[in-house]
Amino acid sequence: MQLRWTALSTAALCACAASASAQENIPSGAYEVTYSLELPHVAPTQSNTAKVCVTENHAFPVLSANNPLARCPASDIRRQGREVSFRIVCAGPNAAKADALFDLRDDGFDGRIAMNMGGKNMTMTEVQHGRRVGDCAAGDTTR
Repeated sequence: MQLRWTALSTAALCACAASASAQENIPSGAYEVTYSLELPHVAPTQSNTAKVCVTENHAFPVLSANNPLARCPASDIRRQGREVSFRIVCAGPNAAKADALFDLRDDGFDGRIAMNMGGKNMTMTEVQHGRRVGDCAAGDTTR
């Protein structure tokens, strides 16, 4: 199922340090991201696909539908070689939070966002696989 990501997710925008070498950055452009949710003791959900225009070095939004973490800010962004990690923490008591780890490739990325839905005591992991599919087109959502 092809979905078009239409809302800017500031939740997981990840900017690289200026000192990172160009070969460690994934190129800007349009990325097709296949994603699914894994829940403990439950078979993974059906994969979905979103097209995202990446103009910064890395943009890793939470893509799952109806997920409060898609609207929450990223923090503790760390970069070590081709590995990027960050936390997402929503405001308020019993709020949702997540820890993310992404592995960069020359043509894309693989990542896992381990989420805890706070007061619901529910945990799940969003698994993402992104690959560059070309340049961004007019009308594509920009990160």
